[in-house]
Amino acid sequence: MSERIEAKLLVDCKNHLGEGIQWSVERQRVYWPDIFGNVLQSCDENGGAIERLELETGLTAFGFTRTGRAIASFVDGVCWLDMETGEREMLYPFQPDNPKTRLNDGGLDRQGRFLVGGMDEVDTTAIAPMLSVTPKGVREILQGIAISNSLAFSPDGKTMYFTDTPTKKIFAYSYDTETGTPSEPRLFTRLSEGDGGPDGSTVDAKGGLWNARFGGSAVQRYLPDGTPDIRVDLTVPNITCCAIGGRNMNRLFITTARAGMSDEALDACPTAGGLFVADIPVKGLEVGFYAD
Repeated sequence: MSERIEAKLLVDCKNHLGEGIQWSVERQRVYWPDIFGNVLQSCDENGGAIERLELETGLTAFGFTRTGRAIASFVDGVCWLDMETGEREMLYPFQPDNPKTRLNDGGLDRQGRFLVGGMDEVDTTAIAPMLSVTPKGVREILQGIAISNSLAFSPDGKTMYFTDTPTKKIFAYSYDTETGTPSEPRLFTRLSEGDGGPDGSTVDAKGGLWNARFGGSAVQRYLPDGTPDIRVDLTVPNITCCAIGGRNMNRLFITTARAGMSDEALDACPTAGGLFVADIPVKGLEVGFYAD
């Protein structure tokens, strides 16, 4: 039987939609946005020294750079983000003529490209693309997505994990590290009824994939062959994303959401939307920097 770990509340931040969490080795802080709250939050590994950066609109994902700013996806496009002031500079507006779609889950590949996928926020029609952002420009590398999630890369960078959440399937793609092109998708795992939907993911130093389960009250680790392994249980239902960090790179930080919950459900789970943490028996990987 696989190991089960209980996560504990780290910050009672009551996010509407916590997402896109990252650990900065350089700053020794964990950063995560509340997409619907228009804010970027951060704290140390023990939940102390909390800071909040107010933003003009919803931040969905980001990647650190060596210059202190971030490459970032907001709901309306890809931008440079000043992580001290919150000011942004639009680089690539995302489908400005389609009010149904927005950007969603994203992150860096092992070579420093920024990848981010879109979603149809109205009726989850499979009409959004995934973008690859480099200093040379922006290109679409996948199309026909309803809700992009679970973007993560194997330690060698040659496997890209991805899910279109409504399908309840996580796929593993062969990933060309020279061109940044995914191909040959294979089914990695399929979630069962009652597991919730596959949301954000991260990969540890041994190649295990940790996947947050929206509506499933858990983060599930999978071995590289797709076998379920460690399960981290939470006391709230909507688990959105996770990242490994901390001084010893063995703390799993987990974002959650209050979005879509009834007043009765929120009364029963008052810590919904909080930042949770679990100490895990495997180390994480540094996320690196955007190759700008």
